[in-house]
Amino acid sequence: MTLGNLYAFFAQHPEGAWIIDWPKAHLLYNYVKEHPIKKILDLGTGIGATASICALAMVNKGEQDYEIHTVEQFEKCHKLAQQLIPPELKEHTTFHLAKPIVWNEERIPYQYFSIFEKLPEPPEEGWSMVLCDGPGPFLENDRYIDLPNGDIMKMLLEGKLKKGQLIAWDGRILAGKLLERFFSENFYLAFSGEGTNFRILEVKNPEAKFLDDEFEGIKMGGYFKEATNIGPPSRRITSL
Repeated sequence: MTLGNLYAFFAQHPEGAWIIDWPKAHLLYNYVKEHPIKKILDLGTGIGATASICALAMVNKGEQDYEIHTVEQFEKCHKLAQQLIPPELKEHTTFHLAKPIVWNEERIPYQYFSIFEKLPEPPEEGWSMVLCDGPGPFLENDRYIDLPNGDIMKMLLEGKLKKGQLIAWDGRILAGKLLERFFSENFYLAFSGEGTNFRILEVKNPEAKFLDDEFEGIKMGGYFKEATNIGPPSRRITSL
């Protein structure tokens, strides 16, 4: 099975409009195949495309002792992915169904995130890679909820990330920017797909170090300093 054939299989499905796009699928496949990645947490199963792409990369690099745990918010997708993923790529994949909920970190006022209510426990050595493409928008009391994802931030604060772990972002630009703004001391950019918004961060320090980089920059620029010498500007009167 080739990556092209696998991708076409998912893309041609009636629900295929929501899967990862081809350039990013190709980048993800190559990255997993070329790096020592064995334990993957896939946040946002959808119909199973990303989990299948990762499994194919594992198989094609000869990896036998690997695990993929994939988490989905919609029961229809949770069931559909299990039907669609080819048997030879499903053997090491565990499927989880989890409700999306709203979460807040108290040090970031007025900013809310969407997270999965429950995630599978990480293996003892931690996840090699976490793929971030969920939760997606959801309904709560018939209200449409669309928030930046906060699972990585919450995992960091709970001590569930380890040094060297990889965090892959399929878009989710605002979530990545917020993580970079408040926890820049914990991650560095390991890979950026040219011409795409596919990025991979690496955990450089698993001990959460909260720092609002944007706020510190504004303070240093004097934005919040009290004005001095308040009054109308002096004028020098000269003779004509």
